[in-house]
Amino acid sequence: MKISDLVEVLQAELLCCPEKMSDPVNAFAASDLLSDILTFEKDHYALLTGLTNAQIVRTAEITNAACVVILRGKKPQQAALQLAQNHEIPLLLSPLSMFDACARLSEFRERS
Repeated sequence: MKISDLVEVLQAELLCCPEKMSDPVNAFAASDLLSDILTFEKDHYALLTGLTNAQIVRTAEITNAACVVILRGKKPQQAALQLAQNHEIPLLLSPLSMFDACARLSEFRERS
């Protein structure tokens, strides 16, 4: 799976780092508890969350996430967007709920 696949499957809008669209995504983690994400032991994964603050980008950076997907149609805080741009971490916006996003990603992985 690539970041471009996430954009399509999750009906997402890419806010920054279009040069990363072909980067691989090996797994995904979905949580609004960043402490749970900090224990995730995969690299190049997609972080799916409903949080919008800069901490999501810091968590993504620490854990080697491929990108961050903000769910439920929420908009990131300006500090989060700026940090994502500075650290070249793609930031995506999806209108889907966490449940629907996870279901679509699971279906996509099964087909691939």
